[in-house]
Amino acid sequence: MLMDTSDMILDTFPGDQAGREYMENLYGEDMDRVLHSVVKLKNAVIGNNKQKFHMMSLGVVARLLEFIQNERAATGLRTESAIVLGSLAKGSQANVKRLVDNGVVPVLLRCLNNPDLKFVEGCLRCLRSIFTSQAAPVDLLYADPGVVPHMLDIVSQSPTTQECVCSILAECCKTSDHQGLLYSNGVIDSLAPLLASKMYKVQMPALRVFCVITYMNEMVSSAVASASVSERPLPDLLVELCLRDKSVEMQMSAAKCLTYMCRANALSSQDTKIVYKALPTLIRMCKKDRTLEERVEGAETLAFLIEVDLELQRIASYSDHLIPTLSEFLRYPSTQTTAMDLKRLDYDMKHSHELKAAALMAFASLGANDEDIRKKIIETENLMDHVVCGLSDPVVRVRLAAVRCLHSLSRSVQQLRTSFQDHAVWKPLMKLLQNADDDMLTVASSTLCNLLLEFSPSKEVRQYRSFLTHLYHSSTFNMN
Repeated sequence: MLMDTSDMILDTFPGDQAGREYMENLYGEDMDRVLHSVVKLKNAVIGNNKQKFHMMSLGVVARLLEFIQNERAATGLRTESAIVLGSLAKGSQANVKRLVDNGVVPVLLRCLNNPDLKFVEGCLRCLRSIFTSQAAPVDLLYADPGVVPHMLDIVSQSPTTQECVCSILAECCKTSDHQGLLYSNGVIDSLAPLLASKMYKVQMPALRVFCVITYMNEMVSSAVASASVSERPLPDLLVELCLRDKSVEMQMSAAKCLTYMCRANALSSQDTKIVYKALPTLIRMCKKDRTLEERVEGAETLAFLIEVDLELQRIASYSDHLIPTLSEFLRYPSTQTTAMDLKRLDYDMKHSHELKAAALMAFASLGANDEDIRKKIIETENLMDHVVCGLSDPVVRVRLAAVRCLHSLSRSVQQLRTSFQDHAVWKPLMKLLQNADDDMLTVASSTLCNLLLEFSPSKEVRQYRSFLTHLYHSSTFNMN
């Protein structure tokens, strides 16, 4: 018989005295009553950040950890305790930090060896909430070398273990060492079947794992390219996940995975999977009907895909009005709005720098090698004005993207004689050299070097003398 807890929840812990009395119940000898108290706590803190903070302040975490670590305690009590910790982890980032500081993560990782599936699932749900937060203690996952292989061993036990293990691994693969460790422990064979799962909540985190393990990693990308699922090549499955009947999130992630495999030389840039699926999908993600985050991610991934390949740059340049589409990024937020649009306008104002940086990086990749493409970019209405303004943007990421775009466009002899001279781009570039970091200094210096070439009228400007002196003394001097 289910107990009606609605009134109980409303009256739970109205003050410090009641909270202390509750803590006393947790330390009682009647284990049935203790279990009842833990269940009561679970119901009280669900969706209530105030109660979560209050109970954590009273020291409930330490007591719950005692239950979880006590192998003689009833499995139901240990499971409910893990569930409560998982609920606490879904509160504020401060709550997550307190859980980490209390040593929750190592305890839960050790408990994954328990034979009781429900208890393991409770531990995994809590770990997922912690590792997918901004305060994720990633290094703790790798502190014990036995944790990752064990997680891969238990991943197939249930949909919950599949979902949670994949979510944790996707968030905790941050370096090439992490990629190598996952690969050496058989992550591809363990998770590849999940890409064909009928459950979206399993399929999507598994796909994210393949994205993070293939990024700039030739060895892992080659292994993924040669892997199969039920005798079907894994790259073919990724193509299927790019289809328009899939969610936008899934299409984007599948296209990213194909992109990373291409840049890691595991797939040819002329492979039909790249030319006819990954590339068009990313271009489609830049369209106006997509959300802001989707457009930014699509443009950034597109820039990475085509960065070094002339043929892909040419295909992209005349595909689906890409250049005008990207130029719209630079005009956000729109100056025309209504009362109905104010909330959206405020949102765009806060994120417009992400759109600008993404567009400028995409233009930099598009114009890297082909004169006709550069001409098409520069002739786009007001684009050079936006690029020059980007050089003075308060956001460093936008400034660097603007410099990279100018560097790409400055390879054009014709534009050096016309558009660059008309906009006096050397002036904001000179300012960027002051207190610039290595990345900014390298690209800005290379761009200014292009302006100093014999065919550039700008080479006679006296102000370039200080630039030449700076380059002479700079260890990062990089002639293009």
